[in-house]
Amino acid sequence: MTEKRQEEESTISPWRVRDYRSWFVADTASALGTTIGGFAFTLVAYAVSHDVTTAGMVGTVFALCEGLGTLPGGHLSDRIDRKKLMIVFGLISAATLCVMTLALVAKMMSAPLLFLFAIVRGLTSGVFSNVSNIILPQIVTGNQLVQAYSANESRDACIQLFSKPLSGFLYGLGPEIPFLINAVLYALMSVATPLIRSDLRPKNDASPSDSDDSTKKTPRNHIGGSSSHSSLIEGFAWYTRWPQAVSVFGSVLLLNCVLTLMVSIVILNQQMLNIPGWQIGLISTGSGVGLLSGSFLTTPLANRLTGGRTVQVSFIIMVGCALQPFTQNTYLLAGCMAIMNLMVVPANSVLGAYASLIIPNDLRGRVFSVFSLFNITLASLASGIAGIMLSSLGYMIAAATTAAIMTGTVLLAFMSNGIREIPDKAAFSNLEPWR
Repeated sequence: MTEKRQEEESTISPWRVRDYRSWFVADTASALGTTIGGFAFTLVAYAVSHDVTTAGMVGTVFALCEGLGTLPGGHLSDRIDRKKLMIVFGLISAATLCVMTLALVAKMMSAPLLFLFAIVRGLTSGVFSNVSNIILPQIVTGNQLVQAYSANESRDACIQLFSKPLSGFLYGLGPEIPFLINAVLYALMSVATPLIRSDLRPKNDASPSDSDDSTKKTPRNHIGGSSSHSSLIEGFAWYTRWPQAVSVFGSVLLLNCVLTLMVSIVILNQQMLNIPGWQIGLISTGSGVGLLSGSFLTTPLANRLTGGRTVQVSFIIMVGCALQPFTQNTYLLAGCMAIMNLMVVPANSVLGAYASLIIPNDLRGRVFSVFSLFNITLASLASGIAGIMLSSLGYMIAAATTAAIMTGTVLLAFMSNGIREIPDKAAFSNLEPWR
């Protein structure tokens, strides 16, 4: 693709890119199916086992298997056509969910079968679920990525608001119905993916075949030799070469962990207070309202501020969680969650686009898989630590301690050169991969 063509494409909305629309349909089907099926799976686990410990263990097995599949999945996505991987992901998921549906209809579902399905679904998710995000920078150009990520985050906020109530309603009609719909959605993903015409092979960014311009310059910071690294640990090695990337990704990991910790403390405390389930659900609704409202701020902020400044402003607003230690009222907590999540979409849109552009295409799968592995691990630890803090410190001290950690994390992010150096959106098309 010539530089002139890239410049022309960067000025149009990603919605005018046919391949992005096809990708969006496929990714939305996967995201919606995952949420509907995940919530229904929790309900089925308890209904079948009649034991909260067993139901909880099913979720733990799923998370462990997802983590185990993450690194091999990143390696696979850097060696095989990613379009084929998305199609295979949809087909395997649809087939697994069809078997689950049949087991429920035939009333043959049992605890051992639940664990088997948790293993299969966990491994499938770990190996394939990152592929969709990995290919996005191959479909839209640098300037368009911020808008594309913002649209994706807005969609996810809508899914968070409505999919769980929808899943519960469908489950009430019949426990097999959410899984059948989930299977159909994954099948839709497999149908929509072939409509993407872009070349989704994990090619080297520096390869002459990637450009119509044979004089294309070698990417900035290129280290001599072939970049088609085949090692499974190359994702880790990339981080060791770039301290700036470590500070950016590390800040995001810490913030995600603290957000999970705060949400877990709030939800567990509400359960201890015997608050009705529908009221506790309002807290998640508050988060969704905040995410969706914040999505409308992404474009104005990105057009007026540098990427680094947008992220810093977003992180400051997240310190809204400091209000939560002073109330246990469900409605006030829902409002706090809305404030805390208000700037998540602008921050994720800038960080997601920037990260996708600085990571070489032929390493993107492995680099993202390292991030996903740490994210899954820290989120799991945060959920467990929340219970320990709540039981030993009480709600107010546990929430205040978490708010203090959040404030410290935001201060560290402000001192990060990696975040401060994120340029404005207009410069994203000129970013070159870090090698």
